[in-house]
Amino acid sequence: MSNPIDGDRRKFLKNGAMAVAAIPLATLVTKGTAVAGLPDDVEDLPKAEDDHDHDYVNDAADTDHARFQEGQLCENCQFWVDYVDGDWGYCEHPSFTDVLVHGEGWCSVYAPA
Repeated sequence: MSNPIDGDRRKFLKNGAMAVAAIPLATLVTKGTAVAGLPDDVEDLPKAEDDHDHDYVNDAADTDHARFQEGQLCENCQFWVDYVDGDWGYCEHPSFTDVLVHGEGWCSVYAPA
């Protein structure tokens, strides 16, 4: 006859392994729902002009800011949500929620995603 404690331990370990494996999937699901949080009128937002706030530029290649590092773009910043209008997208940083920013733009509050 088998020991019931061994069966419970196997069941616990199996369920625990499945829960740990589900964590990356849950992250992917929640990342995809960020787009659902776009404002209703996002397509009507104006496009940001260079120097909007935080030394913003529409083309990162045009910046000479001391904090800028090659490869930093709006589209790979943690505040970036998604493209909305061609090369323009929505930024959830409080200083930029009233305008669309260019995917290849940059500002001094850039934070890697």
